[in-house]
Amino acid sequence: MQATFTRNIKKTLSELSLFADLAPEQLGELIAATRCIVFQKDQPIYRAGDPVNEMYVLLSGQVTLSLSSNRGNEKVIDVLGAGQSFGEAELFASDPCIVAAVAARPSQVLGIRREGLCQVMAADPRLALRLMGVLARRQVDMETEFATRHFCSGSRRVLDFMLQLAGPNRDLVGETTVTLAVSKKVLASRFDMQPETLSRTLRDLADSGLIVVDGCRIRLRNSAVARYLDDEALPQPVNFPNLRRLPRLAGNGGARAASTLAARSQARDSRSYCDSINQAGRLRMLSQRMAKSWLMLETGLLARQSRLILRQSMDSFGGQLQALEPRANGAESAAAIAELTRLWPRYQALLDADPSQNAARDLFSINEDVLEAAQTLTLSFEKDDGTRKGRLINLAGRERMLSQRVAKFFMFRHMGIKVARCRVELDDASQEFSTALVELTSVAQDRHVILGELESVAGHWNTMQSTLAMRNGKDFAPTARKLFTTSENLLRRMEAAVDLYARLPG
Repeated sequence: MQATFTRNIKKTLSELSLFADLAPEQLGELIAATRCIVFQKDQPIYRAGDPVNEMYVLLSGQVTLSLSSNRGNEKVIDVLGAGQSFGEAELFASDPCIVAAVAARPSQVLGIRREGLCQVMAADPRLALRLMGVLARRQVDMETEFATRHFCSGSRRVLDFMLQLAGPNRDLVGETTVTLAVSKKVLASRFDMQPETLSRTLRDLADSGLIVVDGCRIRLRNSAVARYLDDEALPQPVNFPNLRRLPRLAGNGGARAASTLAARSQARDSRSYCDSINQAGRLRMLSQRMAKSWLMLETGLLARQSRLILRQSMDSFGGQLQALEPRANGAESAAAIAELTRLWPRYQALLDADPSQNAARDLFSINEDVLEAAQTLTLSFEKDDGTRKGRLINLAGRERMLSQRVAKFFMFRHMGIKVARCRVELDDASQEFSTALVELTSVAQDRHVILGELESVAGHWNTMQSTLAMRNGKDFAPTARKLFTTSENLLRRMEAAVDLYARLPG
């Protein structure tokens, strides 16, 4: 029995990165100082004020680390999963610990005594360095958590937690499923929220198309999450350009290095143009999406979802416009940026105002002006790029805009604003979308992932077309809700398709 236990502990410890490559004698000392403990749900591993004489490695289950006040209030500061260690700082600190560790589920834990750990560190300093690395990462995580809590929304904090659960190998497209294996109360405490606030935050993330909630299982919509993180990014750290130096170029080796640098620079320029085309095209889409959401607010339908999408779209538009300004190096792109910069404050003020019939008439005109400037900007970047890939990104990106434009004109027509023009523009946008979808499909015949996304696009587009064909005025409310929801589904699928075109070689 003891031999089996020793073999199992040896295998477990040697597979942990913290203890990898230890000499057999050091590993033996570590095994002698290790015990395996099983904790039931809600059983404390150690409490605040307890002396901690072991560091712990969680083999299975889940452990929460929490702080408690004298009044009995509890704040969860971390939720640990299998493979994570804890108690290192408490083990080497002279003061009593202030954090409690409790098994959130039945858990199997290794406890490694201080004496044995110190003996192995004295024999192999690599272990001490690794432990320092663990503590340093924990300090950085704590600082990041502090920054996130003060500078990011609750939605961002919850999303970051789910991304940690998903791990680093999450794909850029498709969906990734994670499981929230702790109670809503524990999670809410982790994010400094009430449970009802956490529920509302999850609904908001779902309404904005970032996640799908299925009980404790959450499906992350990867491409939508990537765009959200770009828009909600933390402030960038200070850059010290003097620390970045080009290699010295000399002789034939220098010529080869110069050639390599030039090739890399050209590749970066190509990616930069494609990114600019994509971002400028997103301004086109956002100009229409904001109007669509604002008009939905005027009807009082899907008000909470419409307001959330409007606010996120406005924040995204302003951020992307600012990011594109330094990239507008040509006369045409610079003029388009200047026009968008001039129009945006007025458009933003209208969107911030309470929706009304009179405000909608003003919105109609400026909305088209913003779209025209964004279209000019996108075409100027495509022209500067001059590649087939750039054209495909622009074409697919314009489909995003058209999905919102169709819904927008439907809403304007219902309000009785320029009805004849709305009818013509709606038909033109529908025809353009269908024609471009055929072209995008034809050039992706050997790209099965892209074809799969375009098949989903076609399904949502057919739903939108059949919804538009419902002309009974009494059915406006369900028609508007369905059209709004379908336009968002269509947008998500087209966003994923644009991302795939942007990842094509050359």
